[in-house]
Amino acid sequence: MEKLAAEALAILNDSRGWGQAGFRFVADPDGPYRVVLAEGDDVDRLCLPLETFGTVSCQNGPVVALNADRWRTAVDHWVLGVETYRGYLVNHEVGHLIGQRHPRPRCPVAGRPAGVMEQQTAGLEGCVGNPWPRAWELDYAARRPVVYAPLPAWAPDPVPTNLES
Repeated sequence: MEKLAAEALAILNDSRGWGQAGFRFVADPDGPYRVVLAEGDDVDRLCLPLETFGTVSCQNGPVVALNADRWRTAVDHWVLGVETYRGYLVNHEVGHLIGQRHPRPRCPVAGRPAGVMEQQTAGLEGCVGNPWPRAWELDYAARRPVVYAPLPAWAPDPVPTNLES
């Protein structure tokens, strides 16, 4: 568990991450939020009413549940290596914890890096895998007030028309 905490904190506090939007992440055993690594059946229970089918991860209220199979092996179409996939997984699910949603449309510009909040686990739809928030995602995340630990029934965020950054 300490190894997960260290790796997750390193990802979350990396200079390419959500810190650019003003967030700072610390380990606090008394804190209100939890990032857990669990097997599929446990993730299924932690994520209810979302259906994760024993294969995907989620954020549900104050809990981020990372699927252990995805942590160990990534997904078949991910060609950037499991360590990079872990970066995507942590940034994506904790992105939900800080109020970020899946953008629509997905992969608006083929061949460009996917937004970290895109559901890259389900496929890249022509985009390139990417573990870090894009500039437009950081702009959304920097808006205040932030809704922490939202319930999972939110609509998607629109993708801005200027995707140069």
